[in-house]
Amino acid sequence: MRTFTEQLAAAGAQCTVVSGEAEAGASLARILTVAAARRVVGSDAPLVQRLLRTLGAGFSLERLEHLSRDQLFACDAGVTTAQWGIAETGTLVLESARELSRLVSLVPPIHVALLSARCICDSLGEALARVRQPGGGVASHVITFITGPSRTSDIELTLVMGVHGPQTVHVLLMEEP
Repeated sequence: MRTFTEQLAAAGAQCTVVSGEAEAGASLARILTVAAARRVVGSDAPLVQRLLRTLGAGFSLERLEHLSRDQLFACDAGVTTAQWGIAETGTLVLESARELSRLVSLVPPIHVALLSARCICDSLGEALARVRQPGGGVASHVITFITGPSRTSDIELTLVMGVHGPQTVHVLLMEEP
């Protein structure tokens, strides 16, 4: 876990270790409040939906299935789970077959991902082995790998954050209570 959090920080992401859903909900509210995020969209993961319901009245909770593309771009934050974390790079792995999360993790300027500490793999190879189904195939049509905030340096070789995705990535690393 230590290697994962160190690599996550090196990639420019933030991490809060929490124990249980109540602490995760309080940390999520704090992260969104500090960031002044008001319009929040969550994936369809049951954990995400439970945590969003605990947020106070200061937030406008959006349902992904009811949003147009333009409305999604107007959201301040997206909340998902991550199925796996890769310790050697601080990378999050999101599987499309597990939840509707791809646009929620890539469009709003803030992405908060919930990850179980027991789902941290040592390497990319280990993560890919866990994604594979028996027989060698994969269940997900899309697997998204997220290593820190979006960044590009294709404009005059100047590093710019958040042009093609979230400017901020925050992981709520959930330990077993």
